[in-house]
Amino acid sequence: MSGLVAYIKRGMAALLDEMTSWQAMIGLPHAARSKFLLVDERAKLSCYRVGRTRPVHKGDGARADLRNGWLNKIVGAHPVELRLAGDGVVVRSLRLPVASRGHIEAIIRHQIEQIMPWPSEKMVYDYDIQESEAARLSGQIHVRLVATSLTTMRSAIEPFQAVGITPVVVGLASDPPDGPSTINLLPGAKAALRERRRHISLVCLCVLAGVGAALVTGAGWHVNRAATEAARIDASLASLRGAIEVARKEAETTKDPGLNLARKWDAVPMVLLLDELSKRVPDTTYLTALDVDDRDVRVTGLSTNAANLISLLENSDMLEAAGFSAPIVRDNDTKLERFEILVRFTETGRQ
Repeated sequence: MSGLVAYIKRGMAALLDEMTSWQAMIGLPHAARSKFLLVDERAKLSCYRVGRTRPVHKGDGARADLRNGWLNKIVGAHPVELRLAGDGVVVRSLRLPVASRGHIEAIIRHQIEQIMPWPSEKMVYDYDIQESEAARLSGQIHVRLVATSLTTMRSAIEPFQAVGITPVVVGLASDPPDGPSTINLLPGAKAALRERRRHISLVCLCVLAGVGAALVTGAGWHVNRAATEAARIDASLASLRGAIEVARKEAETTKDPGLNLARKWDAVPMVLLLDELSKRVPDTTYLTALDVDDRDVRVTGLSTNAANLISLLENSDMLEAAGFSAPIVRDNDTKLERFEILVRFTETGRQ
C-alpha cells in the first residue's frame, strides 16, 4: 500500500512540474502593471503614470534627491515598476532547439553559473523568449537572459525602500515602456512566481479531479439504475413464464376437452410470443409491460433506439402491423427512450 501511495505522489509531482513548466512556457500568469513606472536614465530618474494607451510623464528627479520627497509627491504609497540602466546588468542571448521550449527554465538553472560572472547564490536573473519570424524559420528559440549581482540589486532598490517606495518589478530601461516588463530581477520574484504557478496547477488538478469524480459517480449511478431496472424486468418475465408453464401443465392434465382447448389457445401463443420477442428485441431494450388482447399485442419498455424496433418486429413471421401507439419520450432517470408499440398476431401466428 505504501508503495502505491509513493507512486501516486511521484506521479502527481511530475504532473505538477509539467503544468508549471507549461505556464512558464506561455507566460502565465500574465504580469499586472504597477500604476507608476520609474526609468533610470543614469543622469536622472523619469517617473511615468501608466495609462491605458501609453505612459504619461509625471516628473524627473535625481536619485540623490529622493529623500527630499519629490518622488513621494508623485507616486504616494503606490508601488512602482523600476527600470534599471545597463550598469552592472549582464545580458546574454541563447539559442535553444524548439523541442526544449517546455524546459527552458531547467536548462538555464543548470547552466547559469557557466554563462554569468557570479555564483548562483550571489546573483538574481530572469529571462524572456524573443519571438521573431527568423527564429521560427530556423527551428530555434532565442532566449534573452538577464542577470546582475545581489549587491548591485540591493544598492539599486534600497534608496527607494528608505523613503517608503516599494519596487515590485525591476526590469531594464532599454525595454519599451509601453508594455509591462518581461524581466523581473527583484530578489525572490522568481521563487514567488514559480510558487504561484505551482499553486495554479494544483488548483486546476483539484478541479479536474472533482469533475472526474462527479462524472464517474453519475455514470455509476445511472449504470446501477439501469441494472436494477433490467433485473426487475427479468424477474417479471421469469414470473410470467412460470405462470404460463403452470397453465400449460394444467391444460395437459385436465380431463375437460373444452378447458384444455381454451388453455392451449391462451398459453401456447404467449409462450411463442415471449420466445419470439426474446429473439427480436436487442439487449439494449428492456420490456416493462406486455398485454395481449386476442390478436392485439401491446409492448411497453425502454430502449436506446426505439425507432428500430418497428422493423425488427415486422420481420417476424408471427407478428404484423407494428406501430407506435404513443409518442416516444426520453426517461429522465435512465436516459433511455420509453416506447409503446401495438402489433398484431398474424393469422398463423395466433394459431
